Amino acid sequence: MRNRALFPVAVLATALVLAACAAGPAATPSTTEIVLADPSPTEEAPTPGMAFADVTDEGIALLVARAADDAGVDVEDIRVISAEEVTWPDGSLGCPEPGMGYTQALVPGFRVVLEIDGEEVNFHAAQGGEFRFCEDPQPPVDGR
Repeated sequence: MRNRALFPVAVLATALVLAACAAGPAATPSTTEIVLADPSPTEEAPTPGMAFADVTDEGIALLVARAADDAGVDVEDIRVISAEEVTWPDGSLGCPEPGMGYTQALVPGFRVVLEIDGEEVNFHAAQGGEFRFCEDPQPPVDGR
């Protein structure tokens, strides 16, 4: 009978201990000084070649200009072989790198193949992303 009488007291004591632990320390006013960030930008402004990827005439022109600059050739020396919307099988965008993990979901994006100095050069992107060079291109889901 004595154990039954102690049960409500034990429950009440446990509840009080848990409530005290959950409350945490009392809030005290902070004397931390707030420092605002330097208003002068430290990052470089994006260059025209860093625009979001697309396969419009303007988007392709920006990519060709960037590729020409990177390759050290004239824009006129680059031929666009293909430029298309595709669906990538995962977050690697058809450019998997060894040891990397990627989102396992279909990713809508773009693929552009250029000819520079007689070689095909691939650029892949996700919608809303930027084109990136793809050294070992894999095909998109639509298999083109």
